Amino acid sequence: MGFFSDAGQLLVRLVFGIALFILLLRLTLPLTRIRFNNPICQFIYKFTNPVVGPLAQIIPPRKQFSFATAVLLVLVAAIEVVLLLLLARLPLAPGLLLPGIFGGLLYYVLGTAFWAIVLRAIMSFFAPDPRNPAIEVLYNLTDPLLRPFRKLPPHSAALDLSPLYAGVVLRLGMLAVFHLFGPIGTVMLPL
Repeated sequence: MGFFSDAGQLLVRLVFGIALFILLLRLTLPLTRIRFNNPICQFIYKFTNPVVGPLAQIIPPRKQFSFATAVLLVLVAAIEVVLLLLLARLPLAPGLLLPGIFGGLLYYVLGTAFWAIVLRAIMSFFAPDPRNPAIEVLYNLTDPLLRPFRKLPPHSAALDLSPLYAGVVLRLGMLAVFHLFGPIGTVMLPL
């Protein structure tokens, strides 16, 4: 592959990675029951409503889960995989498309969760203000991931190893996706 193919793949991953991240936030924020008037939530909802709103009329949500957003997430992942396969000059065969879409999306979700936990662990050294909208979103997104690991030893108020445990499990999950779907299943690396 040449420079232009690699540059094209980089740009596709960047643009679609941002789109997937915004849609992933749109899907997960209501599940964490974060307050609706958080400025980050407001931005996500206003940014995605032109597409998700009409689609939600066709595919209604159930409880807090937006099926319209999930469908849109898969659709965006499919477009990204098709573009990446075309740039790599690989055939658009179902044997490459399906692992690329579903394996790539799962890999992306696990990778994003991993980096959110890493960011939370780093932020814990600076004693962030819990009323900060970004910190509120980060904590609400990572709390459900860390909660099961807080029961593991050592039990100390000064030392919380739950981010370490969760990070190892997420990385093992990413490794399992790689071995299950192969390299094509990891085309959507979280940046």
